[in-house]
Amino acid sequence: MPTSAVYEAVVRYRAALLARERAAATALVRYYGEAWARLQADINATVAYLEAKRLAGEEITPGMLVRLDRMRAIQEQTAAELERYVGYADITIQDGKRWSIAAGERQAFDLVQLSFPRGAVNVQFYRMPRDAAESLIGLVRDGTPVRDVLVKYAGDAAQALSETMVTGIVAGWNPRKLAREMRSSFGMGLTESLRLARTEQLRAYRAATLETYRANDDIVKGWRRVAARDSRTCMACIMMDGVVYRLADEMDDHPNGRCAMVPITATYAELGIDAPEPEYNPGTAREWFEGQPEDVQRGMMGRETFDAWKAGAFELEDIPRLRENATWGNSWTPRPLWDLLGAEPPVLTQ
Repeated sequence: MPTSAVYEAVVRYRAALLARERAAATALVRYYGEAWARLQADINATVAYLEAKRLAGEEITPGMLVRLDRMRAIQEQTAAELERYVGYADITIQDGKRWSIAAGERQAFDLVQLSFPRGAVNVQFYRMPRDAAESLIGLVRDGTPVRDVLVKYAGDAAQALSETMVTGIVAGWNPRKLAREMRSSFGMGLTESLRLARTEQLRAYRAATLETYRANDDIVKGWRRVAARDSRTCMACIMMDGVVYRLADEMDDHPNGRCAMVPITATYAELGIDAPEPEYNPGTAREWFEGQPEDVQRGMMGRETFDAWKAGAFELEDIPRLRENATWGNSWTPRPLWDLLGAEPPVLTQ
């Protein structure tokens, strides 16, 4: 599958970082510096809030302290490693703050380890998703497709919008919180802000995950597509669940898509381990769908499509269709009913 332009932006940026190019390091320091500063503002506000509650004799719950501890831990990570970059970044951004990012373990490491039944890993609660954040920085830099979209939304404020998105992924905001921030700061509508926040956060995580899998190709042979199994999942994703991909393949998901990339690891025999192979059979999303009540199935497919399926007009495997896009990458989407029935597309009237 050809590499999409948006994914190439991530790869180029990572290569520039590895080559210690000044422009790449300067971008990283600038974005992480903004994240550090915003975290500091949140920490100051939280400390002031807790102090006011203490002086008023009100209860300070463990949850409040956990949130403060988490922000401090993330900021310490964001302030611990920029020494690796600030030394070869543009001197104009080295204003004495000496910002840095954390070297936290790669997010995909847990997935690889947990593919083995005895491959337990120690849980670290406050880890900044460094690889995903660096991928997002690569996505939102000048000259990338994502940055062009941000310019359309925010114009001259595109850089600030980019920094907000990076802060969100560093601080672990969920897409809804990031969307609220984008709406309040840049006047974006609810639908577009949530779609942009969710899609680009997930794209950054997937790009980082895929690069991690490729870097560990001695034990990771490929990856399997796994769909979310709930009533909000599109039928194309339901039917693509379980498809096996090569390490050379990108995730071909649609905007707002929630499919995950689960690593396919080498067997014990391939690793030279004399032990019984683990049994793993999670079933498929199609099996999950077929086991749902008809009202759930109808809600997921739409009434007319559901009725046509029940009448035998098409098979479930006919639903996914691949939409090709050299810029954003290919995506699987549900085939419209007229196409499933072999009819001509409807004529749009003015």
